[in-house]
Amino acid sequence: DGDRNLLLIIEPGFGEAQSPVQRRVTVIYNEGEPQESAAGQTIIQHVLDEMTFAEGDISDRYRIEAEPVDSRNLKFIDFLLPGVVAMSIMQMGLFSVAFSFVQLKSRGVLRRLQATPILPASFIFAQVFTRLSVSILQTLVLVGLAVLAFDVHLEGNLGFMLLLALLGGGVFVSMGFAVSGWARTEDVAAPVANAIALPMMFLSGVFFPRDAMPGPLRAVADFLPLSYLADALRNVAVDGASLWSQWGNVLGLAAWLAVTFLIAVRLFRWE
Repeated sequence: DGDRNLLLIIEPGFGEAQSPVQRRVTVIYNEGEPQESAAGQTIIQHVLDEMTFAEGDISDRYRIEAEPVDSRNLKFIDFLLPGVVAMSIMQMGLFSVAFSFVQLKSRGVLRRLQATPILPASFIFAQVFTRLSVSILQTLVLVGLAVLAFDVHLEGNLGFMLLLALLGGGVFVSMGFAVSGWARTEDVAAPVANAIALPMMFLSGVFFPRDAMPGPLRAVADFLPLSYLADALRNVAVDGASLWSQWGNVLGLAAWLAVTFLIAVRLFRWE
């Protein structure tokens, strides 16, 4: 059912004789969870090596006989895809808004725009709508490419993934507006945006599970907006979870949206 990553089978009479059967344990591991399975096998082999050294005969080691099982036919790319989708949404929202609006502001375009019949609110809404539409489009492109080129198994509802992409896109677009409001030039916006994005890329479980992180670091990483988005997308895409079962991640994203929106409103300037 995908809920177990490793099964340890110990034969009757283990360690009581010198036959190969009594000197081995069988490990059945989940091929769809390579990191957790490898960590479990390493721990078991370490225990077996200690038993070998305690007996004083290192020529006849206890050993592991590993057998892979993939009950849901999942591969590492199945784990990676939702994280890549989440990362692309973050980069699109944060960098595209921050750089483009700082550029428009530094060139005086936003100031001159106020002299036209276009309402400022309409201009901002159009920018937000465009970038959220791009979030939906790039999610569809990435998922479609992964399914066609890498034979990715999409277990969940694509519509749920698109709704999560909209919510996550809103968070990072608001974050981009906050950066563009604070930074006066592109030279300032670039390091600020990178300082926000890079830690999230490596701490949010995009490329590898956060289970391997030290406790204090994981406690911080669990509350990052990219963590909420990547976890929700992965649970839907890989585990087939419903959107309603991801209420914790959705609430986390909603809280970040409220905070970043208020900061953006506070910091954004037309000049």
